[in-house]
Amino acid sequence: MGEWESVFREIDDDYLVGISNKGIVKRAYKDMETTLCKLLDQDQNEILEEAASGFLQGFSMEEGITVKVGEETVHIRMPLGESTCSCPSRSICRHVILGILTVQKMSAVIDQEASVQGNAEETVEKETVKKETTEKEIIEKETTEEETERENDQKTAKQEPAAKGAVIDEKQTVTGEEKKETAKEVFKEGNAVDGNFPKSGNTMTNNVLQQIASYPLEKLCKSLGARRLQNLIDSTRAGKRPQIDYASVVTVQPLAQAMTVKLLYPLEYSTCTCHKKEFCVHKAEAVLWCKLESGQLNIDDLEQDQSRDMDYDMEQIQDAVSQMRNCLEELLDTGLARTPQDAIDHMERLATICHNAKLPNFENEWRRLQDSYNKYLKRVASLRIQLLMRQLTTFYGQVERLGQARNALEVSKLAGAFRAEYTMALDLDLLGIAMEHFVSKSGYEGETVYFLEKNTGKWYTYTQARPVFYDNNTANRAGSFYRSETPWGLSVPLRELAFWQIHLEQAKCDSRGRLSASKETRGELIRDRRVDKNMLTTDILGQWYYQDFAQLFEEQFQRKENVSEEGISQDSDSEMRTKLVFLIPASCEKAVFLETEQKLCMNLYDEAGKAVVVEVVYSKDEAEGIRYLERITNENLPCFFGKVYLRGGRIRMYPVAVFNKKELNETEL
Repeated sequence: MGEWESVFREIDDDYLVGISNKGIVKRAYKDMETTLCKLLDQDQNEILEEAASGFLQGFSMEEGITVKVGEETVHIRMPLGESTCSCPSRSICRHVILGILTVQKMSAVIDQEASVQGNAEETVEKETVKKETTEKEIIEKETTEEETERENDQKTAKQEPAAKGAVIDEKQTVTGEEKKETAKEVFKEGNAVDGNFPKSGNTMTNNVLQQIASYPLEKLCKSLGARRLQNLIDSTRAGKRPQIDYASVVTVQPLAQAMTVKLLYPLEYSTCTCHKKEFCVHKAEAVLWCKLESGQLNIDDLEQDQSRDMDYDMEQIQDAVSQMRNCLEELLDTGLARTPQDAIDHMERLATICHNAKLPNFENEWRRLQDSYNKYLKRVASLRIQLLMRQLTTFYGQVERLGQARNALEVSKLAGAFRAEYTMALDLDLLGIAMEHFVSKSGYEGETVYFLEKNTGKWYTYTQARPVFYDNNTANRAGSFYRSETPWGLSVPLRELAFWQIHLEQAKCDSRGRLSASKETRGELIRDRRVDKNMLTTDILGQWYYQDFAQLFEEQFQRKENVSEEGISQDSDSEMRTKLVFLIPASCEKAVFLETEQKLCMNLYDEAGKAVVVEVVYSKDEAEGIRYLERITNENLPCFFGKVYLRGGRIRMYPVAVFNKKELNETEL
């Protein structure tokens, strides 16, 4: 069998869809019935089917095959994704696919004819042998066979059922594991394809597996980035792996954001549901998963390669640890009453040191600690001394663990990342719910807009934050809110974005549902909630809408792991995914403002008498909201939207917004 026959025997529809798309392949199959296709030689003369066998076997892979498809001329090359057509299309068109199908069909006919001819020759040879055999030999042979059959009849009858069962089991096992074992053998050999043409005898599956095996690990790690690579390592150690199907196209699913990747030969023609033409992070992740499953790469090797790629100066890290440890020990030794006046400046200097050492988590902790000490020195009543001391001791433990880190990998697990890595989330239909203004303890101020995805019911957020470490001018901060640019090319101010339903194309988000303001994302305004009163309904809010607080506890806390007793962090850079819910209470108690703790408390009750406590700590930004909550009674009880958390054995809520009956339509319950 020639090289071209070997290639065309392995091509299937999945491969053709990979180098083009489903629509083009369907159109090519449809056109086969009406379009005249001719196989041409180098002189552009038609080659008939009876002469095609010699033509395919004698034609080299470098020269390619020419096919006349209707009025167009198709030149088929290897890899097939580099085939060309005389039509204006710049990519793989229906003429190329039709040309490939024509040659494949002709190749199948040739194989069938060769098989028939081979069987005929074998039959003639057997008849000749029989004629040359003497009658005596035939009689002796038949007698011997009859005696042998009689002696083994009983044994065969007894063993037959078990033997059949064994054969069936063996066949099933081979069928289920055959492709994986083939993949492992290819990976063990580690033979790289030369990049131009497959070697004779190689199947399409082997070609793509060889390219996967030879793909540089360094490039894969660089494409994924530290955070995504760490997530992959954690998933592997937890036993979570994607499903991988081996055929002419290696399919890996699901990956991050439920992406599906199809790897084919050559890898440059691989496809992903994020629709990026280049070698995206999902394709890199798919190749890495294939290496891990085949045994070519183990998790320990991957961690070592990851640690080598991380750019940490271990001497600088240890110096930062020493300075942080000394400062925290001094603060704990002197106590709060004797806190030196320069302690705040010292914390700021240490935050800068952590920033330069690429330790963003520790930088944020210093700024949070700085905020807490500022409140203590200013005698802010809302500051709780117990929480401040716990903050100090917890931070000291983190510094000690950083000091014990032996390599860059262990440092990275504690250091965190300055920026989130965004991945494609495809198209989103988002319902604007509310906007929250925040001032974080880590020194950032900004706005967060909360969106509910209409089709999946998932939460997404968009945040605009700005550092305010050194900005003490509150007038400038207020003005920047109104000057904030609205993302995704939308023609409404940012402060009105929460009132709209929008459609995003090519949206990007991180693992926590935080949306990117990428210029590649395009937005479209659909409808305004202030005009369309039926935009928010209890049916759309679905699983996030609660009237039964016992159900709230069961679904949001009892079924979740790692329930926090420390309360919700209102920082924009919080690592935990916030629990956002809508509450419809049956009744409430009048809000009470606690002067000693400088916070408002308000009990909400469902029909069974189960309670949720609304808590808002006083600040200038919260003053107006506190005054509104104090005026709420059973007669004007609204729907509460906010963040729920556990503390002291009770469900508590920080309200982000409230909705009256006109804004929330309950007709679709």
